[in-house]
Amino acid sequence: MTRLLLALALGALIGCTGIRPVGPLAGSGLGPKASKAKGDKDKDEPPEPVTVPAPKPTPPLNTTGPEDVTPENPNLAIRKLQQELEADKKTVPSAPKTVEVSRYKNGVKQE
Repeated sequence: MTRLLLALALGALIGCTGIRPVGPLAGSGLGPKASKAKGDKDKDEPPEPVTVPAPKPTPPLNTTGPEDVTPENPNLAIRKLQQELEADKKTVPSAPKTVEVSRYKNGVKQE
């Protein structure tokens, strides 16, 4: 008997929210709250995100190849490669900096 009382007390302390009252206590509001109405549920959902397709990047330059590197002119190949990398760096488009900020007050979107 003491084990049963101990288990009930422990269950009450932990908070058995999954247990629903039955019988005359079911409608009195002593148990967990009933699920929200469908109208309230629609208000809680966030709006659909606005997506913008990313711009297609330009293909990289390919001016320096393995045949351009020889033991006689390694410095020339290095300069060509540096120029190629700088040209590729300039053609990369910057990321868009527009940000959409939504402000809500008491669950209503402010404009």
